[in-house]
Amino acid sequence: MKSVKLFLMIALTAGLFAGCKPETTGELGEASDKLQGMGGTWELTNFIQQDPNNPVLEERDLSEFYILPGVEPMRITLDVPTQTYTVTITEGKNFFGTNGTWSLDDNLAPSSITLMNSNDTLELFLGNMVLPTTSNMGLQYHRVCSDGFKNVIYKFNFQRI
Repeated sequence: MKSVKLFLMIALTAGLFAGCKPETTGELGEASDKLQGMGGTWELTNFIQQDPNNPVLEERDLSEFYILPGVEPMRITLDVPTQTYTVTITEGKNFFGTNGTWSLDDNLAPSSITLMNSNDTLELFLGNMVLPTTSNMGLQYHRVCSDGFKNVIYKFNFQRI
């Protein structure tokens, strides 16, 4: 009998707290178009290498290999209507290829972008949600060994120009 009374008291208390929630009002508005958000020309602002196997997840800023004074940094242009991309690069290793097609894993809530060219298909994870009003885009390339072991993560941070 005691357990029934205790259960009823807990249920009544929980009901009181649930009844005290404020009403949600207002509109969230239209969902932004993530596909349109990706479009445009993006310029590399920094390049970071992370060791995912290090317990402290050590990161090294290796931007100096890509960004040199007086030299235009790497740029990637994503064209939305044709879903094609082009890369211009003068310094650093080009992981992306010079051109190809691109797609998002989910146009409503993307977590990765796939770049496809004649030589390779590359999946890059989004470091942030890119909206039409967003000025920064983060891409992460996870290098994985043939046995599935992730050995390094390259983080590319771009700014919309």
